[in-house]
Amino acid sequence: MIALQHARFGEPVEVIEVAEILAPQPREGQVVLRLVRSPIHNHDLATIRGTYGYKPGLPAIAGSEVLGTLEGKRVAAVTHGAWAEEVVAHAASLVPIPDAIDDDRACQLVAMPLSAVVLVEELRVAPGMWIAQNAAGGAVGRIVMQLAQRAGARVVNFVRREAAAEELRGYGAEHVVVTEREGWQAQARELTGGEGFARIVDSVAGPGSLDLQRLLAHDGELVIFGGLSGAAIKLDPSLMIARETLVRGFWMTAWMERASVAQRADAMRRVFELALAGALPLPVAGVYGLREAPEALRVAQTPGRAGKVLFRP
Repeated sequence: MIALQHARFGEPVEVIEVAEILAPQPREGQVVLRLVRSPIHNHDLATIRGTYGYKPGLPAIAGSEVLGTLEGKRVAAVTHGAWAEEVVAHAASLVPIPDAIDDDRACQLVAMPLSAVVLVEELRVAPGMWIAQNAAGGAVGRIVMQLAQRAGARVVNFVRREAAAEELRGYGAEHVVVTEREGWQAQARELTGGEGFARIVDSVAGPGSLDLQRLLAHDGELVIFGGLSGAAIKLDPSLMIARETLVRGFWMTAWMERASVAQRADAMRRVFELALAGALPLPVAGVYGLREAPEALRVAQTPGRAGKVLFRP
């Protein structure tokens, strides 16, 4: 079969190879899915670089979320080695996909929307609460914004460019701040009446985390959700002490491991409800065959792309 694998860690375009390998043999409790679609997530790119929380043994097939067919029925799963014509997944992890949800959305449901639903719960959103997030134009950011606003929170979305701001307003964003503009921090704080934010979600990390920390209110929380910058977080300990703020991480993989079967099922049910209601903004920037991996990876890393890049067989 065809698979996208890497024998070393590095930049995805440089290390990913289109390889012909033997079809996988499932172990007890596993099944083999025929690929329909698989998205390129930021954490997939970080895994290939060797900078993510999970580091696979090499050589490794890349990809982490798959929509496939099993006995003619569509199912989704989060599993390692998703960028291949045949994908091994744990039978207990399979999520049957309703017919009303098309392939391009179905392949994106388990990782990002589910993370957004659970993240909003972890934020303990309350009516009137001021929340901010960076990388707000991404799939998780758009969903977090919509869910938090529905819960009555006032959400400020940080994006780098005006074009991304306009797109986010089209999804219903009430407050968008463009960080390329001078004075964006003061603009954000003014929106809160000078009090600062109760919660800020940081998906970029690095030196910019300090800017976000300065915007926290007393007892506020900075939740580290991603590390797009690839750099270590910079924080001011005096601010943390004086404002008694909390900095913590959130990793969906860890939540899945500690959540009960009922909790996981309930979260997935809410994702399906949103998808069926047309309330999940999951645009697609392009669909590429596995053999077109170099082009797909280049597009996936293009700033300002309008949606996810997906693989097909």
